[in-house]
Amino acid sequence: MYAVISDIHGNLEALEAVLADVPDGIAEIYCLGDVIGYGASPNECCELVRSYGMPVISGNHDLAVTDLSTDLAWFNPVAAAAIQWTRDQLNGENADFLRTRPRTLHEEGTLFVHGSVRDPDEYIINGAVARENLAVLEAEYPDVRVCFFGHTHVKTVAPSPNGPSPGSHDVLDLTGGPYLVNPGSVGQPRDGDTFASYVLAEDAQEGPRVAYRFVEYDVEKAQDKIRAAGLPGMLADRLAYGR
Repeated sequence: MYAVISDIHGNLEALEAVLADVPDGIAEIYCLGDVIGYGASPNECCELVRSYGMPVISGNHDLAVTDLSTDLAWFNPVAAAAIQWTRDQLNGENADFLRTRPRTLHEEGTLFVHGSVRDPDEYIINGAVARENLAVLEAEYPDVRVCFFGHTHVKTVAPSPNGPSPGSHDVLDLTGGPYLVNPGSVGQPRDGDTFASYVLAEDAQEGPRVAYRFVEYDVEKAQDKIRAAGLPGMLADRLAYGR
């Protein structure tokens, strides 16, 4: 069994709570990127991720912060302000770590991406985009039965299997496939939930199994740190309503 986390975004309080929730005996914790950006603890989050020896993918915020040639005009003003602030805070060792992570990880039967199968910066935001990416997955990665992706900060399983929805703690049996699975966001949920989320997964002969985990954390502490850092106030406000 292994765990998959994504979109920490500098929220140390959420990351610590999630790691404390991960059961003993988990073989590996995979991180789908965006360790930093938005939150007030970029170095602390990087160092904690590194201390666990996690396989990590570079997300778009990780690269925007660490590649100074990135044109911040591609980001909305709040995101751009957070990227600039994070650039000023992140130390060189952590910047080098994030900059040199791969954009995808392909292991036997499983693919890990930040955005989508066909584009690391694409958002899988509807059924049409999901179906297009599932077609690419079948064509280019015929061995893969499940692709884990992040970037949207929204818990998703596509196609939706019969039985429990991604909002359930029950195990989802992903027979057949392939499937796309988004574990949701550790540090900045955008699906109306205020808790941090991640998934536990295991490979079985009949197909992968995944279970969502929902973790409460000290939202007010994370908010206070964002405001004290001088980051845009809406980055703190949104944590209280998961949008």
